[in-house]
Amino acid sequence: MSKKNKTSYKIMEVALKLFSEQGYYSTTTKQIAKEAKVNELTVFRHFKTKENLFQETTQNYVREVKVDEIVNKIKDNDFDDNIRILSRKFLDLYFYNIKLYKVQMKLADKERKFIRLKLSREIQEVLINYFEELAEKGEISGDPKMMAATFVNSILGAFTVYVLTNDTFTDISIEKMVDEHAKQFSSFYQTKKN
Repeated sequence: MSKKNKTSYKIMEVALKLFSEQGYYSTTTKQIAKEAKVNELTVFRHFKTKENLFQETTQNYVREVKVDEIVNKIKDNDFDDNIRILSRKFLDLYFYNIKLYKVQMKLADKERKFIRLKLSREIQEVLINYFEELAEKGEISGDPKMMAATFVNSILGAFTVYVLTNDTFTDISIEKMVDEHAKQFSSFYQTKKN
């Protein structure tokens, strides 16, 4: 990695941390520069504006999500196992991106939609393709688009409640909730085996 790339990455790391702690609007480029141990001018040389820094930071973290790789690794397994594995993997993915998620929660609608749509679309597109393949084989019944939306929204919903309540909403662990979701999802959509 070149020195310029290392500096850009460091600035983005710090920006994500500060945006998640203080919110986008309360974080200044001066604070980002200070914590990244660079001159504020360096921040502007790399990103031109605070908004560009924000967009590149979120795009960088969303890009790191390799949803298609997750699905491709499990394709040959049993549907029940796949749904359970996918549920856990997506939950892990949300925890991995928890700073980005916290940033999103503090943003105005326009910026929040940018992040949410980017990550949700990627996940849903991969799931739609996966569910379409299974439907063509007769292994599942249901509309693949609806299945993908339901699947993602259930995991995201459990994660959101977890984040908003600091895990105090229920005494049931988020992992158990996600496992139960996977069990119900697969029993609802899987065609009956003879």
